[in-house]
Amino acid sequence: MFTGTLGFLSNFDETPFFVPRLRRQVASGEHAFNALKTLDPAEQNHVLGAPDPGESKRRGRRVTLRPGWNTGMRVWAMQRVLTAKFAVPDLNQRLVATDDRMLVETNGWHDQFWGSCFCPKHERIPGTNMLGELLMAIRAHSR
Repeated sequence: MFTGTLGFLSNFDETPFFVPRLRRQVASGEHAFNALKTLDPAEQNHVLGAPDPGESKRRGRRVTLRPGWNTGMRVWAMQRVLTAKFAVPDLNQRLVATDDRMLVETNGWHDQFWGSCFCPKHERIPGTNMLGELLMAIRAHSR
């Protein structure tokens, strides 16, 4: 989990930003990511209209997934979300200020793809940490 001084890295951070693919401002990265799961404009609007990131995630679980979602499209979508989010100058400066720190999205909910779970079952098996890897790539590109 990205919390404390690194809370801005979380998709649950509520700093609004503009997402070109959606042609609109979003309330959080979670809103944008879940809206990009579908090609249906009504479903996108339903997700984007959620009052908070948690609700957008819940709504995103019920959308019609775009073709290829589980074979690369979800990483493509997250790249679009993070690129748009860290185009915000303040957020970009804060990301660059993490220097060479290893950014790991730790969690306790068994997500070994976007992060690295620290539950007893997974604590000795590092996750893929795709979110952290994408953040570090954007940071490297921003320098």
